[in-house]
Amino acid sequence: MPSEQEKAARRVRVTAAKDALSRSAGLGGAHVPPARAALKNFLRQLNEPSQPNDAVFQVLIDAPFREIPVRSQQRR
Repeated sequence: MPSEQEKAARRVRVTAAKDALSRSAGLGGAHVPPARAALKNFLRQLNEPSQPNDAVFQVLIDAPFREIPVRSQQRR
């Protein structure tokens, strides 16, 4: 049975993930759909025993809002 501290941490993560999904709904770019899919997958797997650590979770939350730098195709 999870402790109250674990439940509170889980609630914070769920709220943050749902907020990131709602804020990224209108964004465009090739990086947005995979990032949103990762957030949805996180929410689907809340009851799984293995959860991402805080650093990985922060990357999941920030991913829809970070543009991937475009590499130059020119080689010198």
